[in-house]
Amino acid sequence: MVDRHLPVVNAIARSYRLSAPDREDAVQTVWLTLNQQLPRLHSPERLRGWLRRVAHDACGRQRRHSARDHPVDPQSLTRRDALSQDPGPEAQYLRKEEHQELHRAIRRLTDPGERRAALRYLDGAAGLPAPPAPSDPGASDDRVHPRTAANQRRRMLRRLRRLLEEPT
Repeated sequence: MVDRHLPVVNAIARSYRLSAPDREDAVQTVWLTLNQQLPRLHSPERLRGWLRRVAHDACGRQRRHSARDHPVDPQSLTRRDALSQDPGPEAQYLRKEEHQELHRAIRRLTDPGERRAALRYLDGAAGLPAPPAPSDPGASDDRVHPRTAANQRRRMLRRLRRLLEEPT
């Protein structure tokens, strides 16, 4: 049975352009599923179609799974952890200089609401507590839809990049 249907399952797996190990895992999953479901399959003439569907499902799952997994060199993690735990004076100076440059660019933003949001975003990214919300009654409510907030943040970051690229 495997010899007869293996070319079809392999062709489907190849069509998903998976890496060789991922393709092998998907094909093995198909045969394992067949082994588990064999007592329930009553129509041998429908086996080929069933295998095709299971192969497509297994390959799609494998593609989604491999897209989430990104191989990481363990050595790079230890180096990064060591740098973040005990930054040297040079790294501290560069980080401080970068922070000051970002604050200068934020001060050049024309919209006061955008300036507040940029400062809140910058301080939050640096691990600092967010500044208190403005107490003036004319300030807008900060509760917005997450997609709207993401779009506003993206536009603000684009403007900041442009401001940072401009010669001073």
